[in-house]
Amino acid sequence: LIYKCGGIDKRTIEKFEKEAA
Repeated sequence: LIYKCGGIDKRTIEKFEKEAA
């Protein structure tokens, strides 16, 4: 949802998911 609204880089999403996991 965040990457869809903000358009964050795919790498940032992966890092965010890794930290959130």
